[in-house]
Amino acid sequence: MIRILHISANQFPPLNVEHHTKKIWLELARDAGEYHVFARSQKNRFERYREGNIMLHLIPAIGKRERSFLITGFLLFFYIPRYRITHLLSQSPISGGLAGVIASKLFGLPIMVELHGDVFFKYFQKKTCTDRILSFLVKYSLRNATLVRSLSTEMSRLLHSEGIKNNVVEISNRVDLQLFHPPKTDYRAGKIFKIISVGRFVPQKGYNIAIEAVLELSKKYPVELYLIGGGELYEKLALCAGGNSQIHLIEWMEQKELIRFLRASDLYIQPSVPFLGEAMPRTILEAMGMGLPVITTNIAAIPGVVDHGINGLLIEPGSKQELANAIEKLLLDEKLRYHLGTNAFNKASSHYEWNQVFRIYRKALYDM
Repeated sequence: MIRILHISANQFPPLNVEHHTKKIWLELARDAGEYHVFARSQKNRFERYREGNIMLHLIPAIGKRERSFLITGFLLFFYIPRYRITHLLSQSPISGGLAGVIASKLFGLPIMVELHGDVFFKYFQKKTCTDRILSFLVKYSLRNATLVRSLSTEMSRLLHSEGIKNNVVEISNRVDLQLFHPPKTDYRAGKIFKIISVGRFVPQKGYNIAIEAVLELSKKYPVELYLIGGGELYEKLALCAGGNSQIHLIEWMEQKELIRFLRASDLYIQPSVPFLGEAMPRTILEAMGMGLPVITTNIAAIPGVVDHGINGLLIEPGSKQELANAIEKLLLDEKLRYHLGTNAFNKASSHYEWNQVFRIYRKALYDM
């Protein structure tokens, strides 16, 4: 019987609470005997829940920072023999991943280690003493993992350049096309050109740059920007918007309403900045699945998913002017919007469709 232990430094609610990550567990657990999730508790205590073949084991968080899991993650040594675990899956090469790799050696188990942020590649540059230490730990985990999950061809290339080659498997993020549908078919802009971006209001998203670029364009064109997600930078972004009616900051909305917003928009942007934890935002794939033309930055695992001039536009991060120029280019060219949008949908449906990706994901995990 396959018994998987999924190691995550994130904090989760009980299993009776529905959330996106739970959907991932359900997919990965589909053909397993038992699927155990080992993570941090929101209530900062030991908890255990069961639903079907999924068991959720939560341990005290010890502060808000995920890096505390670098130490507390070693508690998984007690769970592996107790539940007779056969396969390990870690979402990070450090927080939980380091303990997982050591456990894989101690108990003779295969482990898949995933990369969900570009900050690990910052460590490889070794600019500080801390970076050198973290670089050593990351590479130790990746080189000793049975499999290393890469999110794109660009991420695989970066791993290869660091000498991590033989155990890399490419398994992309995915989009549920049954949920994010139907795609756009009309690329004519209305009286107001509507731009949208979805994601937490955190530094890595670069939303201050998006606001500045749109405010600059609003001097020449009727444009509006909708930022949907909410988070720690809400007040700073509101201050950046300066009360201008062209900027809409929306903290939360139902998924059905979000899909309606996406379909009614003319353009999706994701001006992410490097080395702050971005990898391959799922929201880009959801926009592509809706047939939206995309402008995003040339960082992390994004290149190769978004192909410049084919299914989107890639710009360098941190430049208000470059973002404004790219938006203006699409604002003025309906044919280009159609070309990028239809190609984006075609790639999303052929490469990143939910069921197709999870078949690949499960096979790689179970076959270790």
